[in-house]
Amino acid sequence: MTETPVFTQNELREGFVEFAFGEPGPALLPVGLVRDAAGRALSSPGAAGALAYGSNPGPEELRTHIAARTAEREGLALAAGDVLVSGGNSQALGQVLTDLTRPGDVVFVECPTYNLALGIIADHPVDVVGVRIDEQGLVVDALEEAVREAKAWGHRPRLLYTIPTFHNPAGVSLAPGRRAQLLELARREDLVIVEDDVYRELVYEGEAPPALRALDPEAPVVRLGSFAKSLAPGLRLGWIDAPPELRDQLSADGVLESGGCVSQFSAQVVAALLDAGAFGAHVAALRVAYAARRDALAGALREHLPAGCRFALPAGGFFIWVTLPEELTASALLPVAERHRVGFAPGERFCADGDDRSLRLAFSLYGADDLAEGGRRLGAAIAEALEDL
Repeated sequence: MTETPVFTQNELREGFVEFAFGEPGPALLPVGLVRDAAGRALSSPGAAGALAYGSNPGPEELRTHIAARTAEREGLALAAGDVLVSGGNSQALGQVLTDLTRPGDVVFVECPTYNLALGIIADHPVDVVGVRIDEQGLVVDALEEAVREAKAWGHRPRLLYTIPTFHNPAGVSLAPGRRAQLLELARREDLVIVEDDVYRELVYEGEAPPALRALDPEAPVVRLGSFAKSLAPGLRLGWIDAPPELRDQLSADGVLESGGCVSQFSAQVVAALLDAGAFGAHVAALRVAYAARRDALAGALREHLPAGCRFALPAGGFFIWVTLPEELTASALLPVAERHRVGFAPGERFCADGDDRSLRLAFSLYGADDLAEGGRRLGAAIAEALEDL
């Protein structure tokens, strides 16, 4: 039976397959697990704590769970005190930019990168410089050259925002040699790496690559983790782990001093959920479901995309990044796709340099039947657009 989404942060158009929306399908959201956990959080002896401000770094129970899972799965020895609860990766990125940059600093981003992160960075008085990626992830040689150029112009290269594992939107992961090269560059130049690691749990082939933070615990890496994809985005809950000096700067944030934990109720609920021991089985089920969705979309694209289109099968995450034939742009394709009742996210939204030859397709929201139909519609739209050139 075809799964029909019943709610989303955006308005779904009737009769469309909306590949633009990178969010979990409603049938995969753990309503029962969260309901039961909320009941336990509100019936425990310390239930009032879930409705209080909470401590600045967040409930110790949750931070202990995060530290233990990180140690078990990644070999990175963390204590609860090394973890700072966040309101999800968007809030965490905004906090990092506020606390660790000053006006005129240079912030580097990948081209392409997560489009909404570009909006968060734009809210801060920093200069943004794009650095290209390829099938092995960020081109670190290009980043090194960009750092040299920034310094030559008298600017301070301060921060790199990167998604090295199951990249959004490109789906690639940073190659092992480049991970080592990037960490060495960050140490040498005192460049803070903000590692957005939101998709680590959603791996469909083998194991997720080691996090930058785990490869070199003393390097200037601020890792952003989140329960948005592994549980539910509406929880608005994530975490930050970083070396002590950077973590202490973030812990002194004025918003935390004023309001305490940024997601106290959600943090207590998820701590109760983790206490119950159901998280591992839930994530394992998600991996199976999303892998099937990825394969359904990829199969339809292989069958229906015209010659000249290219994409790689991602080993994790939510997205397939399609590159169009050289003569066609995503902007020109979009109105044709609308007539075929299929939506996508044009690549120019993800690129600081405005690249318009690619598009992002999310496979997370729909079941296999809708994904296959969407792939067929997209192929027909591209074929029509090429004929019209």
